Amino acid sequence: MSIWRKLDTLFRASAQEPVAKLVDANGIRIFEQELRDAEQAIARSKRELACLMAEKTRLARDNEHLKETIAKRERQATEALEKNEETLALELANLIAEDEPLLERQQRQHSKLQQQENRLRKQLRESGRALKHFHSELRLARANRHAEQVSRQLRGHARGLSSHMEDLNQSVTRIQAKQAEAEDIEAALTEQDNDNLDARLKTAGIDNGVSSAEQVLARLRSRAAAGDNQ
Repeated sequence: MSIWRKLDTLFRASAQEPVAKLVDANGIRIFEQELRDAEQAIARSKRELACLMAEKTRLARDNEHLKETIAKRERQATEALEKNEETLALELANLIAEDEPLLERQQRQHSKLQQQENRLRKQLRESGRALKHFHSELRLARANRHAEQVSRQLRGHARGLSSHMEDLNQSVTRIQAKQAEAEDIEAALTEQDNDNLDARLKTAGIDNGVSSAEQVLARLRSRAAAGDNQ
C-alpha cells in the first residue's frame, strides 16, 4: 500500500509541474497584476476609512447635541424644582433618563469607530510602505530580466564575433604564409644572381672584394714583418 500511495503522490506532483512552470515563466506578469490588485484593495480601504470618519463625525455631532439637550433639561428641571413644579420637573427628568442611556451607547459607538479608524489607518500605512517596497522589487525584477536578455544577446554576438575573429586569423595566417613564401623565393633568386656574378668576376680575374684565406695570411705576415723591422 505504501508504494501505491507514493505512486499516487508522484502522479499528483507531476500534474502540478506544468502549472508550476507556467507560473514561473510568467512570474513578473503575475507580480504586476498582484500589485494592481493590492492598489485597488488599498483604494477601497481608503474609501471605507473616509466613510467611517464621516460616520464618526456625524455621531460626534449627535452626541454633542444630545449633551447640550440633557444639560438644558437638567437646568430646566432644577428651575422647576425651585418653583415647586414637581410634575414638570418629573417630566423633564424622564426625558433626561431616556437620553442619558442613548448618549452612553452613542459614546461607546464613537469610541469603537475611533478604534476602527486607528486600526485601518495603521493598516493603510503599513500597506503603503509594503507597496512601495514591492514596486521597488518589481523594478529590480524587470531590470534583472532585461539584463538576462541583454546577456543572452551578448553571448550570441560574442559567439558570432569569435567566429569572425577565427576567420580573420585564418585569413591573415594564409596571407602571411604566402608573403613569406614570396620573400623566400625572392631571396633564393637574389642569391642565385649573386653566385652567378661572383663566378663571372672570378673568371674575369676581377677582385670582388671578398677576402680569401691566402689573402688573410698574407696580410698577417705583412703585419708581423713590419713589427720585426721596428
